[in-house]
Amino acid sequence: MPLKRIFSIVVFAKNKDPSPFAGCDNGVNTALGCIPYGSSEAFAQWFFNHLLGIAGGIALLLIIYGSFKIITSGGNPEKVKEGKSFITSALSGLLFMILSLFLLKFIGVDVLHLPGLER
Repeated sequence: MPLKRIFSIVVFAKNKDPSPFAGCDNGVNTALGCIPYGSSEAFAQWFFNHLLGIAGGIALLLIIYGSFKIITSGGNPEKVKEGKSFITSALSGLLFMILSLFLLKFIGVDVLHLPGLER
């Protein structure tokens, strides 16, 4: 099959349902995906599945801000200390979030078998 034909098949493939809300029946379609709003259990499950990514994004922003504070400190030890504090806090918060989600999944799913937490 010629390369031009393969390219046209891949690039111009027809979408069966061109609606932007396809596959999101009980929720709001956003840039983060389909956020369910029908039941609190479905929203809690979505929130816990995406919590680590959201926390990682916030930690990344805090690390960038702390690095910016250190770079622009101009040798001022107080500003360097403040920047290091931001970076240390972001990393310790992210570590706390990872461990707490692991503990929640371990106790909730493996030990107590709570409904709605398993994937």
